[in-house]
Amino acid sequence: MFKRLVCLVLLAGLAASGLMAADFPDRVSVRLDPGTLFSLHGRYSASYNLKEMVLSGAGLGLSLRFRVHPAILLEAGYSYNWMFIKKDMRPAAYLADKPALVLPMYTLNGTVLMSQSESLRPYFTLGGGLCPWRFSSEGLRGEIWPSPLDSDDTFAKNSLILNTGLGLEIIPWSRVSFVVEAKYHLLFSKDAVRFGTTGFNNQGFLGLRLGIVYSFGAQKSPPQEEEDFE
Repeated sequence: MFKRLVCLVLLAGLAASGLMAADFPDRVSVRLDPGTLFSLHGRYSASYNLKEMVLSGAGLGLSLRFRVHPAILLEAGYSYNWMFIKKDMRPAAYLADKPALVLPMYTLNGTVLMSQSESLRPYFTLGGGLCPWRFSSEGLRGEIWPSPLDSDDTFAKNSLILNTGLGLEIIPWSRVSFVVEAKYHLLFSKDAVRFGTTGFNNQGFLGLRLGIVYSFGAQKSPPQEEEDFE
């Protein structure tokens, strides 16, 4: 899936900038961003909202960015996120474990830079993708919980996800920059057949990220040498 997203970014970039553009490598950058995730809204069951069930989460993302215009980026990314279940809210079968809601996200975003400054670039981003979420006995591995309505089914689903957010890119060096970002995620996880009409439904999350970006092309103009006057 991630490879397909990467190919889509590259193909879209080629279409926008011209096939085999001489400056193609200069338009490419990669981003690594750890962060946290909070539940904002959505039900876990008829009795509880999800934010009453889970702790604030953690995550790590990796993305490939391509500049199709001086002010527009396409970004294909993958992030792995998890939110541990509160100890007093764990199902009886998982009291001895550290169960979690696991949220891997495959996304494709368009990003508009609101400034062309070589030092600070605020931006707006919008996109979506796929999230194969699951409730698991552990954050990284573990067994998937059974569905609330059917013990033969799993408490998991491949759901569409939309996101939008604001961020700031800080560029202290020519090829390395830092990103601070807040992003809202809307997960279309509702499934009345598997989880009940008053059970687990669509969820909203807030993600906060601190990232580092490496650009293959210089983001700053080289310093000009002062002319000597005799």
